[in-house]
This record gives sequence, C-alpha cells and structure tokens, in this order.
Amino acid sequence: MKRLNILLATEVIHPGGAETFVLRLSNALKQCGHKVHIFIFYEDNFNEGLYKMFAPDVPLTIAYIPFSWLMSKIDAALFRMNIDFSCRNYFIKRSLSKLIKKEKTKIIHSNLLKSDKICLQVASKFSIPVITTIHGDYLQFYNKTQSKIPIPLLHYKEKALKNIKELDEIVCISDKQLQFFNDKFEPIVRGKLAKIYNGYDGIPSPDARSLKKLLGIPENDFVFGMVSRGIAEKGWEVAIEAFLKLNAPNTHLVLVGESEYMRALSNSYSSYKNIYFTGHSDKPLDWIKIMDVGLLPTTYPSESLPTIIIEYLCCGIPSVASDAGEIVNMLQYEGKQAGLVIPIVNGSVSVDGVKDAMQQYLTDKQFYEEHKANAVLCYNQFDMDKCLASYYNIYYNSILDKIEQQSSN
Repeated sequence: MKRLNILLATEVIHPGGAETFVLRLSNALKQCGHKVHIFIFYEDNFNEGLYKMFAPDVPLTIAYIPFSWLMSKIDAALFRMNIDFSCRNYFIKRSLSKLIKKEKTKIIHSNLLKSDKICLQVASKFSIPVITTIHGDYLQFYNKTQSKIPIPLLHYKEKALKNIKELDEIVCISDKQLQFFNDKFEPIVRGKLAKIYNGYDGIPSPDARSLKKLLGIPENDFVFGMVSRGIAEKGWEVAIEAFLKLNAPNTHLVLVGESEYMRALSNSYSSYKNIYFTGHSDKPLDWIKIMDVGLLPTTYPSESLPTIIIEYLCCGIPSVASDAGEIVNMLQYEGKQAGLVIPIVNGSVSVDGVKDAMQQYLTDKQFYEEHKANAVLCYNQFDMDKCLASYYNIYYNSILDKIEQQSSN
C-alpha cells in the first residue's frame, strides 16, 4: 500500500457524527502509516477533549482568524444584508493554503458543504483532488430551501451545484443520500458517487458495568437507554413517554445527553426514580454497556448514519429506533435483524409504537436474545479496516486521475 499524504478538513470539532468521523478516520489512517493532518475552520467550541480522545497523535491546525469574534459579527451583519462575502473565509483560505504548501498535501478529504466550497477554491490553485463525505447537510439545506425555511447559507443551489461539479468523488453514507444526488444532480454526479459506511473501533472501559451500581440499579433489572445530542428532534420525549406507558416493574431508563433542553426535561421528570439523566459523557460506550436496549426515535432532518446506532451494535444490544436516514439498513445484515424500527409519520414517531417495541423485547426473551446476537453481526458493517480500504482506493484513484488530467492538459 502506497503511503499517502492526506488532509482532512471540517468546520469544527465538537460532539457530532461528522466530527467524530473525521477524528476516527484520521487516527486510523495514521496508524496505517499514512501522513495525515486535520484542518478545522473555527476555534470556537473546539472540543480538545474529544480530539485527545480519538486522534491525539494526528497533527491538527485551526485556521488563524485575527479578531475572530469581530470577524464573526461582521460576517453575521453581511449575511443579514444578503451580501455574500465572509471575512472569516478569507483568512481560512489563507491558512489552508499555507498548510498545503507546508505539508505538501496530495489530497483533501472535506466534510460538509461549507468546507467543500472553501477546500475546492484552495485546492484548485495546487491542482490536488478534493473528495467529500456527505453527512446530511446538502439534503437538509435542499429540503429547507424547497420549503422556504431560512438556512445559514446564501445561494445554496448555486454553491451546491458548483461543489458537486468540481468534487472528484462524493461519498455517501446512506441510500437516501445516493438517491438524492442521483435524482437532483444527474448526470453531473455520474461516475463519482460511492457509498461507504463509517468505520468504528470503539472499546468500552473494562469497569463500565460499575456505572449500574453507581445509579443504584439492581444487577438483574432491565435497562432501556438513550445516548444522543441534547436536542428535541432526537426523540427524547418520545422515549420517556413510551417508557412511562410501558410501566413495567424492575425496568429503568438511562438518558445520556447534555443541553438546556435536557436540563428542562430532567426537571420535568424528576419525580420518576427509575429515570436517570446522566448529562454528557465522552465515553458513551461505558453507559451503553449497562443498557439492555438502546433507543433512538429520532426525527432529526439531517439524520444519515447515526453513530449511536453503531455504538449500540458495538456493545451488542438491539435498538428501538425510527426509520430516519440509514437506520433500517444499519439494523439488518445478511437477513439478520438487530432492532425494531418505528416509521416516521407526518414528522413524528408514535409513542405507542416505541412502547410496543420495548414491550416485545422485555417479554419475549427468545426474540430479545436473537436480536442481541444479531447486533454483533450487524456491527461488522462498520469495520474500520473495510472503511479504510474503501477510502484508500478512492484517495489513490483520485490522485492518479488528477495527474492524468494534468498530463492531458
């Protein structure tokens, strides 16, 4: 395998599927012997703990934006005036150009639409290829503009079209994304679409089970749980109301997430002693190890390949989830099912549907054990070695194609 020189770019590093994907993939690439560098646009909300946990040995550069707070305010004012110019983008491009020269980067792997736009503008000066992984924003922005819902981007259609024309490869992580690009951007995307599941290589702490004792949950009681971002669209209230309707003895609900919204929920349900709000955790697998079933009744518009479903599978537990994004396919492999999926109808997930699924796992032990065993099988879809091999082929072929284009010109 030829050693490659890769730059992975994204806007921010904080808890989220796209961001942890960048960290995990960059770390795995480095461990394989490739030269890897992470470039992020904004220092605001930079989660250093997340970086040190997932990619501590991968060099990381944050774009230098002088008087960042002031530049941010100016950009916001320009946006409100419908002026399509960003002071911060000017400095981000300068920083990226310097880094490419210094590191002698041979390929850029961008993530998310705004990152794609800037990386393409800079990469064109160096004649290096740019590939992107789609995490949901192209589709979400499209749907919002169709419904005339404001988005934090001017001239979305023109920018998306320009990106898609210039990108060397577009990696999707769900069938819905593939369908979207084929439906809306054919024939531009012909020959440069691929589907690759995110790789995952998490390992729970050896003493993770001690968290059950910490909460005071008896060892043989049944635990439902949910780990996700602390926003309403992830389905927290549906999970809670379904659990309360279940009203089963010796059962518990553990909720792992942090936000003002979550704190408000904690206050609202404080009288229920078998519901536990733990706050944020940098080690979600440790909490999942005390759960018997994982929940995710999400209606989040950008849902693609939710990392938490992969983490439930990694810990060998079945899921009760909505049919958002790729979840249906994530929870089945080679005809084996590792979860119960509740359809989203008119933008919502049925509380009774989630409750009935929880009830089935609680009362049908054979069914539960079958899905629990299948979780391990379904997890194989997210093997990091498979992910690395697929991305290596794309990187390598994109570099060769770019060299060939330059030769022909």
